[in-house]
Amino acid sequence: MQPSANLNLIEIGGLLIGGLALFLFGLELMTGALKAIAGSRLQSLLGTLTANRFRGVFAGAGITALLNSSTITTVLLVGFVSAGLMTLQQSIPMIMGANIGSTLTAQIIAFNISAVTPFLLAGGFLLHGFARREVLREVGGVLMGLGLLFLGIEFMGDATRPLRNYEPFIAAMQDMRNPWFGIVAGAIFTAIVQSSAATLAIVIALGSQGLMPLESGIALILGANVGTCGTALLASIGKSAEAAQVGIVHLIFNVLGVLFLAFVIPQFADFIRHISPSSPDLSGTARLAAEMPRQAANAHTVFSVFSTSVLIWFTEPIGKLAQWLAPATRKDWQLPGAPRYLEETLVDTPALAIARVQLELAVLGQQVQELIQRSTALVAQNNTQTFASLVEEDKAADALSIAILTYVGRLSEAVQTDGEGQQLVDLARIGTCLDSIREVATTNMLILSQRRIAHGVNESSLHHIEASEFTRSVMEYFSLAIYAIVHPESDIVTRIVNAKSDIEAQAEAARQHAMLVLQLRNQADAVNFRLASDMIEHLNEVARLTRAIAKACRSLSEVQTPEK
Repeated sequence: MQPSANLNLIEIGGLLIGGLALFLFGLELMTGALKAIAGSRLQSLLGTLTANRFRGVFAGAGITALLNSSTITTVLLVGFVSAGLMTLQQSIPMIMGANIGSTLTAQIIAFNISAVTPFLLAGGFLLHGFARREVLREVGGVLMGLGLLFLGIEFMGDATRPLRNYEPFIAAMQDMRNPWFGIVAGAIFTAIVQSSAATLAIVIALGSQGLMPLESGIALILGANVGTCGTALLASIGKSAEAAQVGIVHLIFNVLGVLFLAFVIPQFADFIRHISPSSPDLSGTARLAAEMPRQAANAHTVFSVFSTSVLIWFTEPIGKLAQWLAPATRKDWQLPGAPRYLEETLVDTPALAIARVQLELAVLGQQVQELIQRSTALVAQNNTQTFASLVEEDKAADALSIAILTYVGRLSEAVQTDGEGQQLVDLARIGTCLDSIREVATTNMLILSQRRIAHGVNESSLHHIEASEFTRSVMEYFSLAIYAIVHPESDIVTRIVNAKSDIEAQAEAARQHAMLVLQLRNQADAVNFRLASDMIEHLNEVARLTRAIAKACRSLSEVQTPEK
């Protein structure tokens, strides 16, 4: 036995904390490079979500494996459910898949490849720093991240090596055999560091020194799966009921999985030993150190796969339970000018945040559509209440527009590919076009209304069949453009762009009719004609901006679905 006086606690603590920091930094570096390599593939992977529950599991596992973050996956689901693009029940398989995807990191770090760590670091540095092709630089980032990850594990192993003969520590590890103690400890630590991978890294580091039996490691792993739900639950505070429901589903799934195994950990450990590589030529601590890392990684993966295979058949009752615990109300969306879908968690992942910006732009488009419809009607009405409400709605739309463009600007600082940069340019273009249409509605149209009232013009002179058809066509194409922001289907975009000649023909017909009816016989006719012409020009500007939105949507679609 080694007395505590012989332990250099400062050195042990420094190596342990430093190793954990290296591990987390390496994980972040590797994740960032993988996100850049994956690029638009993440968007295409999201397209498989609602096909069926099993494809949802694979999509959730794939995205989480690439991002090393089940939290980001959960945030994505909140947006899709809130936007009505999928139901809560459809999102549940992806939540289950996220748990499986998060086990990839454990499988990677369980490999004992400390001998090649220097080569990973050196090769990754050379590629990242000197390669000409972007993809090779990102591969270098992956290799550097892996090298730092394994170096961090090695540091933590070195930190715990002196504890092999320290009796109090060995007794504490034995206490971890109590499943509830280990589960609580794992949950608390994971909730604090907000990374289940960090908990797994410590379990593997201790196991590689023969300091932790498999049963204790399994208890900590089970706790880590519960603790990782804390981030999503905290992120849902103050947000919509859908956000809380997705977080609750994640918690229910993991808690049920833990309850399945908490009472049979010894039997589960025996099963994991049976399916994992063994070292029968070794004995005692040496054998435990050789076998434990891979066994811990396998336990994590088997637990997630087992929980998913059982609970995948109960998505509907799990969803209903979450909806009962966090019932949705119409009060969930607060101020009209507050963003609904722009998540801070996704700022460093433009490939995924872009879809959220599209959803937010569609909301802005609907607000602008309401403004242009009401302001056009106001030209023919004397309603001070409508005028006052338009001013308030304009303030809300303006605030949302600023929030969107600010978010796009922040995303532009994190772009990882040229394609993402082009998509952000297209999104900014859509946002500025919508803002210009808002200006037409709340400035030009309102001024026109005030001029009509000041001159005492009869509003009936501004409305005739040709003008009504022209207005209806402009509004119809603008409505299609709003739809195309989120669903940039080629036939819809082409229809909007090719409508230019028809719109111009209808505008000219409206002008000619106004000239024919008014005949400009006196000053009143001249004022009426000028007001009618201005009305047509303002709507023509809306039509032009609508085509610009459609063209930006087409460019956005071409980048999202590049030719093979």
